[in-house]
Amino acid sequence: MKSGNVASHLKDAASRLPDQAAILSSNPQGFGQRSFGELYEDVLRYSSLLRERGFKKGDKTLLLVKSGYELIVVAFSLFFIGAVPVIIDPGMGLKSVLRCIRSTRPDHMIGIALAHWLGRLCRKSFGGIRNRVLIRQNQFEGLVRKKGAFPENLSPVEKSPEELSAIVFTSGSTGPPKGVRYMHKTFNGQILALKENFGMEEGEVDMATLPIFALFNPALGITTVLPDMNPSRPAEASGEKLVETLLSHDVTTAFASPVIGRKIATWCSRQGVRLPNVRRFFLAGAPSPPSLIGQLASVIENGRVIVPYGATEALPVSFCDHREVGLLKAGVERGEGSCLGHALPGISIKLFPASTAPLGCDGGLAEVESGEVGEICVAGPVVTEEYHRMPGATFDSKFRHDALLYHRMGDLGYFDKDGRLRFMGRKAECLQTKYGPLQTERCEPIANTVSGVRRSALIGIGRGQTKEPCMVVELESHARDDQSRKRVAKEILGRLADHLPEFGISAIVFEKSLPVDARHNAKIHRLALAKKWTRKLGGDK
Repeated sequence: MKSGNVASHLKDAASRLPDQAAILSSNPQGFGQRSFGELYEDVLRYSSLLRERGFKKGDKTLLLVKSGYELIVVAFSLFFIGAVPVIIDPGMGLKSVLRCIRSTRPDHMIGIALAHWLGRLCRKSFGGIRNRVLIRQNQFEGLVRKKGAFPENLSPVEKSPEELSAIVFTSGSTGPPKGVRYMHKTFNGQILALKENFGMEEGEVDMATLPIFALFNPALGITTVLPDMNPSRPAEASGEKLVETLLSHDVTTAFASPVIGRKIATWCSRQGVRLPNVRRFFLAGAPSPPSLIGQLASVIENGRVIVPYGATEALPVSFCDHREVGLLKAGVERGEGSCLGHALPGISIKLFPASTAPLGCDGGLAEVESGEVGEICVAGPVVTEEYHRMPGATFDSKFRHDALLYHRMGDLGYFDKDGRLRFMGRKAECLQTKYGPLQTERCEPIANTVSGVRRSALIGIGRGQTKEPCMVVELESHARDDQSRKRVAKEILGRLADHLPEFGISAIVFEKSLPVDARHNAKIHRLALAKKWTRKLGGDK
């Protein structure tokens, strides 16, 4: 496995597998199939065009391109010439996007017409960009082909493993978005982890519901299929179309958020359809309930549902599969924490007492006792080292311990008696009540097992440090009448009283739809809910 420029993986794949499909779209109006050889040629042509426009090694390039073939070609072209893509999720909202652009200070921008219009409207945020390249979706292929011939001996720019490869922003679901500095060694470490720990092999087919993950596939000789859906709106995706893509293209691997997994599992169950060719289905982005994991596993006859654990700053660090989740299902639904499995080889996971202060400053760090909940911290080759131009955030999130650089995941968890890591919720969303700390995973899985509940959120009511716990519930469409609400409220509060009597949880409210992140449509915005309901319920403490 290479350690330098990520684009060298594509060059090798094009040499080994020139005629194998590299990427295709299941959308009838989408782009045509491209082989590894054709994809690499398009990257060479577009790289030449960017060089002519003044792009060079080390230049930060804001990438505002819709998911699809264009994104893959442009990203690899930037890697090829040694430029640094800046990747921002537009779903975080305009104000956050503009803040990310200002903090990055990109040299160039490659984007669709809407991005260029935004650049003219918000001149302050885009002011330092000296080069702007327009991507017209229906003209992109012709533009690339127009470059004509190219020298066959072109190679990706030499980059050391320690050099910057990309800046990828976090979603900002529990705090301001931060630009994560990915070195080439980080990408290569992730590629190696996928190959060695999950058995992903040359010749397989991957359905990429998050197309940025298609950047990993060329290194593995894996075909990427882009389904007929809008990746920025996963809740609107069609279960039927997703299943059709899995079956018609003999997909062996899929990576999706819980909302996509639920659509596939539900459609298959209702239609009596099975997915015999799928070997592994990754569910990530937010905790997946055991019921969903089990339902999805039942339609994947010859494979397994894999639940990886990680974050933009560190991925993957551990995983479990549907068999482990099945064994722990009853405990998870009693509030004992979602299963995150065991650490991958080369990854160190340690739990320290939760704190809002920087860790490791005094050198006297001590891990929590066995079975005790602590803050999850990870180290290893897939762990990034710093945020871009945010030394304060880096200082807060990174620390050295036992000669290793650790990243604070912002999550709470514990190791169970079998050494599995169990997830108890986000540190920022843990309530400090008058009876002690109360984590989201201690309550929400209990509420989610009540018939008629689609999902729920534990929030804190009050403006002081000590909060009153309150459950916010989103009901299934068939259970939204007054009688169902009363039944659900009574059952939830009764079960919480049985399992967590010391907290005396008595407040429950309903929302038509819980606010979630745009990237995965799964991470609930609990802090925003807490502000809203504190105002409504008059929490003044």
